[in-house]
Amino acid sequence: MTRSLKIYFTIIVFCIFLLPNYLYAFDCISENRFQQKDTTKDWISTPPLPFDSAEMIANKLLTENPIFLEDWSNAAVFVYNFPFANLPEKIDIPLLDNEEKFQLTWYGKLNSKYGPRWGRMHKGMDLFLRTGDTVIAAFNGVVRYADYNSGGFGNCVVIRHTNGLETVYGHLSEILVDENQYVQAGEAIGLGGTTGHSTGPHLHFETRYKDFSIDPELYYNTETGTLLSKVLVLGKEKLKPVVYPKGTRKKHKRSKKSKHKKKAKHAASLKSKKQTNKKAKHTTKTTKKAGKKAGKKGSVSKSKSPKTTKKGGSAKLKNTKKASKKGSSKKSTAKKSVSKKKKR
Repeated sequence: MTRSLKIYFTIIVFCIFLLPNYLYAFDCISENRFQQKDTTKDWISTPPLPFDSAEMIANKLLTENPIFLEDWSNAAVFVYNFPFANLPEKIDIPLLDNEEKFQLTWYGKLNSKYGPRWGRMHKGMDLFLRTGDTVIAAFNGVVRYADYNSGGFGNCVVIRHTNGLETVYGHLSEILVDENQYVQAGEAIGLGGTTGHSTGPHLHFETRYKDFSIDPELYYNTETGTLLSKVLVLGKEKLKPVVYPKGTRKKHKRSKKSKHKKKAKHAASLKSKKQTNKKAKHTTKTTKKAGKKAGKKGSVSKSKSPKTTKKGGSAKLKNTKKASKKGSSKKSTAKKSVSKKKKR
């Protein structure tokens, strides 16, 4: 069989036997994906208030309530400038007033608890959900931050509540509320996702008091789904002075100053590298030259020494030859004189 026939044969075998299996697997995967999208929960326990009444409540809280007047800003996730040393030894926080309620975004599973994790402090709870699941507000309050955060939270919502606490909802795929908007407990504020520093879809839920993190399980039972008490009593030791990531509001844009600083640092590092490389080359050249000079001197001394010996040996031979010639000439003169005397 020629090469072209072999290629045609393999293509025919693939189309007859293997291609239908691949198409069937692809159909199964696509069906599962569509089923997951159709079966994701989209529940809202509390309908939103009419726009006029919600706006009126928000304006009243933001202008009259001291909890909302202290360090209020829509520009960052963490805004309090309250030192840890000034905190009281005991803090009483009434969680619910009158007919208020609490509702956690719960889909039946807690992925990760509050506390040390992977060598660092995990300052909240990771709650299970799928991308697109509804995320709801825990208490009544006003949305202080609703934007993308590059410090790790991704699409993030921060709500300040009437009890003085703030709750953080991170890694959302979509934000459904606006800043300075009044929301009730159980009202939809976003959709679950995996934006920011996230390895998969989940809700990062934090509870904070003046930007100091609190373990949510100090006031909420994840097994029963109820509050432990209507009043949260905290000791100062429960609030840890942890440094939080600030980040920026926008994901990709950077300031021109930072870009210029990075370029200048990069240029300076390149210059220093070039200088070090030049110095290294110079030192290697000098060492090579010194080695060559030393090698030349040694070769010269070696080459000179045998010449001197040869010269000395030849001089000695010349002297011996001259002496032998002189001796032979003396002997010849003596013989001549003796022969002359005999003739006489």
